[in-house]
Amino acid sequence: MHYSYDALLGAAAELEQYSGYLDGEELKQSQQAQAAFTSIRNRFVYDALATGDDAEEVKGRVTQDLETLVAEHPDWEGPALVVRDELLMRIDEESGKNPTWRKVVRYAPIALGVALFVAYFGTKFYNDIDMSPPPNTPEAYVARAQALEKTLRYDDWASTRTRRGGAVKSILLWPISPSDAEVLGAQEIAGFAFEAEGFLKEQGLPCSFTSMGTDEELSDGELAYLGGFAERLQSESLEWDDEPQYTMLTEAADQLGCPALGGEMPESADAEAPDSPGQS
Repeated sequence: MHYSYDALLGAAAELEQYSGYLDGEELKQSQQAQAAFTSIRNRFVYDALATGDDAEEVKGRVTQDLETLVAEHPDWEGPALVVRDELLMRIDEESGKNPTWRKVVRYAPIALGVALFVAYFGTKFYNDIDMSPPPNTPEAYVARAQALEKTLRYDDWASTRTRRGGAVKSILLWPISPSDAEVLGAQEIAGFAFEAEGFLKEQGLPCSFTSMGTDEELSDGELAYLGGFAERLQSESLEWDDEPQYTMLTEAADQLGCPALGGEMPESADAEAPDSPGQS
């Protein structure tokens, strides 16, 4: 024989099982079998025409091979005739196309799969945040603000506040999921933000303080406050004070709509500025 037909004949024989009335599950299996046959048929024709042989010659070989097969194995007449008709039809369709275009169509699914693979893992590495800057420096606080923003975005996309999602969603969102170090950094900067809010409350300032959520989830106001605070710390126009935590307190106050703090900490008999992340 000129070609190998085993895979095609097997797929055609499986298709023969599905005839007449089909229930839901049988219809699904029939569609899967048809898709498998079509895929094998298309690869067969592509490989046959890729040799550069004339399409009519290829069709002649296919016809001769399958007629010989039927003569030697009459039981395979049904699948063999299906394979023959399908191959001849597909060869006619493909032979008129440019060989380069056939190659593009043949390998496009593979190329797309590779591109998606690269994009999937590339996104993960691109989104990783460098959490190594020395503590108590503007660079460290900016990194933690980025981690907070990333964590809030991931929580929102994963719908963790409403406990929805599952394994598939976790896999799809893995490239944007925060690392353990990023989660810790996000917790540190969020902790400072809430301590700063508490500090400002103690001063009796007329700010738009957030309403508290439950122990398990943040309120919309708290989420908006944290998101705005994180965005402020990442601003390229932000000028950091020699005491970075003062800059952070000022940004927290602005985010809460407090009056300008001026050049000094709010006066209070016993009040102290909240600890910066990494301090105790």
